[in-house]
Amino acid sequence: MIDHATEIIKELLIREENVNIAVDMTAGNGHDSKFILENNKPQKLFAFDIQELAKENTLALIGENPNFSFILDSHANIDKYIKEKIDLVVFNLGYLPKGDKNITTNWQSTIIAIKKSLELLSPRGKIFITVYPGHPAGKVESQKISEFLENLDYKKYTVLKLDFINKINNPPYVLAIGHKN
Repeated sequence: MIDHATEIIKELLIREENVNIAVDMTAGNGHDSKFILENNKPQKLFAFDIQELAKENTLALIGENPNFSFILDSHANIDKYIKEKIDLVVFNLGYLPKGDKNITTNWQSTIIAIKKSLELLSPRGKIFITVYPGHPAGKVESQKISEFLENLDYKKYTVLKLDFINKINNPPYVLAIGHKN
């Protein structure tokens, strides 16, 4: 049985086939990037993070890979680096595990990144977001993202929330977004 939001993401990712361009919007320690490279085998994977430590950890985990590019910048600037249509976008919000917990994703840049991702998303593309409302910045981010996604045109997009409703203390949850076909 799936017991963690990160396991949900892996189950969802495994189902994504024919991924040409993928983006890990929050590289962190590189685990999502590595999983995508090994399982989805994109022609190109871009990973964003604002922390040098995240870059070091991700590159150490992945090593040399011609299909991988790390971008040391905010995910809100995705459109400066990627012009082609994207098949897969993954966000794992919050803070860098084993890093400075005062450096977190924030709702403003995350919503900008989601908006830009929707514009770049291929017709069959998907966006998966792991949200962590259990810390103060994450709670605000969770609320603001929910407000934004609730207002997406339901005729254009499907938005799904996968949540552990019987866990206490604001457990992480997953959002999945795709074009309505």
